[in-house]
Amino acid sequence: MLLLSLGALCAESLDGVPLYRLENGERVPFQLKDGTTHVAFYYSASWCAPCRKTTPPLVDEYRRMLAGEGMPVEIVLVGSDATEEEMFGYMEKYRMSWPAVVFSARGMVGKYAADGIPHLVLVERQSGKVLSQGTGLSGIEAVVQRMREITRVDAEKPFQASGWLDKYGVLIAVVVCFGGIFFFQKWRERREAEGS
Repeated sequence: MLLLSLGALCAESLDGVPLYRLENGERVPFQLKDGTTHVAFYYSASWCAPCRKTTPPLVDEYRRMLAGEGMPVEIVLVGSDATEEEMFGYMEKYRMSWPAVVFSARGMVGKYAADGIPHLVLVERQSGKVLSQGTGLSGIEAVVQRMREITRVDAEKPFQASGWLDKYGVLIAVVVCFGGIFFFQKWRERREAEGS
């Protein structure tokens, strides 16, 4: 019985989170639709470079979801900008048509946040149970794959927010640094040998 009331409390807390979306530059209150069984909270900010890289393909994914039958998953922005105006500027710039948690109510979904952004967490609406979560570009890719299973979105290619440079950039930087040091050392040894 306690488990049942705890599930009801989670459902009330998700449905009780105030949301709104941008429509023609105006903030319009938004309610989750009856057919929405899952919520994907997207923790993101305009100042975050990986977020700016993740957002455009996520916007495209949302459009594919809207074109499908029904809408069992709703993406909801949880802004990590310093001000509400910065958050709305970010939403407008990237044409996010999904709703956002009202800026002053972000703490209501704080339990789903991670230590870093971008972070996407897929939650069952009724139970509040986390089904999938990921931080960073590759983490979000895994969550979107789970969302596709629920929405039955069939895309010709896998969702990809990160490129080869994102995955191997650090390795490339290390190789370039060590290569530079090696060649500098060889050049220096040659100059010393010529000067002797």
